[in-house]
Amino acid sequence: MDRIQYYLLKSLYSLFTILPFGFVEKIANIFAFILQNFIGYRRRVIRENLKKVYGDNLPFDEKLLVKNIYRNFTYLWFEVLQTKKINIKNIDRHFTSHNLELIEKTLAKEQGALLMTGHLGNFEWFSIYLGLKKVPFAAIAKRIKNRYIDDFMHKNRERNGCTVIYTKSAMREGLKFLRSNKCVAIAGDQDARKKGIFVDFLGQPSSTAVGPAIFQLRSGSHMLFMAAIRTSYAHFDIFFEEIKIPEGLKVSDESILEITQLHTSALDKWIRKYPDQWFWMHKRWKSKPKEIEK
Repeated sequence: MDRIQYYLLKSLYSLFTILPFGFVEKIANIFAFILQNFIGYRRRVIRENLKKVYGDNLPFDEKLLVKNIYRNFTYLWFEVLQTKKINIKNIDRHFTSHNLELIEKTLAKEQGALLMTGHLGNFEWFSIYLGLKKVPFAAIAKRIKNRYIDDFMHKNRERNGCTVIYTKSAMREGLKFLRSNKCVAIAGDQDARKKGIFVDFLGQPSSTAVGPAIFQLRSGSHMLFMAAIRTSYAHFDIFFEEIKIPEGLKVSDESILEITQLHTSALDKWIRKYPDQWFWMHKRWKSKPKEIEK
């Protein structure tokens, strides 16, 4: 079965690489409609998450918001299938950069940089953008259970210059990158379960990974937030902004909590601005603090 899934994925990549973006956009819109209205993929999870965050005061039309959530979710995966169409010649037609020079200024301080992001817009295409812009960086990722697909995605991500670091060796390899004055990209918005600490995220106590904070405290690296906001199919505004870390922090539970809250709040701000582009179908709040469980 693993081989069948791999050959199917590889065939889809080959097919979608030769198809025009405009044609694939139409297919994606049809698929998004089916996913929402007939398959109903994680429909209840989306509504429960929206209810948690906004209660009865959703500041958007719910039907339109849910429709756009499915559309952006579908666009993401169809764009991933067209990854190989992006190259150095057309990258600036697909990405409009805002403050990319912040990375260069940060690396000029020779302390490395943590690039924080989340499952917002198209996080997969960040590796293309940063790689083609010659940013020295690694991205931390989880292995895919299907080893054939895992190897395929690994090669696809590294095609334009991204180094993939897997979670098992993330601390050791990530610190090497940072201490070599390079960047490490991390998506910090998944439920970290028992290994995480609880910080406020979208108004909810959220179990969040401590890795980024430990990276910062051990390396002294600067921390930036990056967002890829979709303006239309396969077109993005790329934003970079500094996450200001107080000076003089030492490795401690209090410092880890403070830094984790800072980068989580940075993502929170962007999600509230572009709510339809976040993964509301994630079971982000599956873990609960002990006092709530009781």
